[in-house]
Amino acid sequence: MSKPKQGLDEMVDRVIDNPAYDMFGGYHIFLRRVTIPILLILVFMMVYDLLSKVLSEDMTLILSALITGLSVGPIFGIERYFAERWYGK
Repeated sequence: MSKPKQGLDEMVDRVIDNPAYDMFGGYHIFLRRVTIPILLILVFMMVYDLLSKVLSEDMTLILSALITGLSVGPIFGIERYFAERWYGK
């Protein structure tokens, strides 16, 4: 037998009560959902601006997307480093 689908209220309660999201004093959800995408957008905009003066528009867009994609891992690594350092004491 399959479980009935959870409603939005149950899903929100499950996320809020999850101890994995208690890092950074409860701001971990905010950091993952808002700050990381903003950082990725800023990386893209900075790289695009720097390369637009040197390369053609198509090449600038491709290289900006590539560099932004390659920066996802380091950004998540930095986030994990701060989380472990914050609670590793």
